[in-house]
Amino acid sequence: MFATFSRTIAVTALCLVTAGAGAAEPAKKAPVPDATIQFSGGSIGVGIGFTWGSGDVVFHGKTYKIKIDGLSAAEVGGTGLKAKGKVYNLKHIEDIEGTFLSGAAGGTLYGGGTSAVMKNEKGVEMKVETMTKGLSLKLAAEGVKVSLEK
Repeated sequence: MFATFSRTIAVTALCLVTAGAGAAEPAKKAPVPDATIQFSGGSIGVGIGFTWGSGDVVFHGKTYKIKIDGLSAAEVGGTGLKAKGKVYNLKHIEDIEGTFLSGAAGGTLYGGGTSAVMKNEKGVEMKVETMTKGLSLKLAAEGVKVSLEK
């Protein structure tokens, strides 16, 4: 009987310690974006490609117009693109300006989409989803320059 009582106490203590350990860990929250972005444009090239476009950034309830230019290496064909996403680490709207880099390789054939995470030199990060039309193959890191329209 003493052995059964001891086992019951041991199991109860183990359950309390295990439950307490789980409760002590704070739940991780998903990061909240500082802004949203959407843009559209086009891309064309053989070897070195060129990307252009325009769009909007919504930051603190206000919409800002942006212009996008960029070079990409090892591109074949031409595309029309639309993208939308979320912006993180944006403290001042001026920080959206800069060259965003992404090391991801991707490709499309007559439509499709990709996701990309790009970061500029100020630490602003964009997580975007793109939809493309046409034929495009991108095999190297690319930079996209974002500037506010004045």
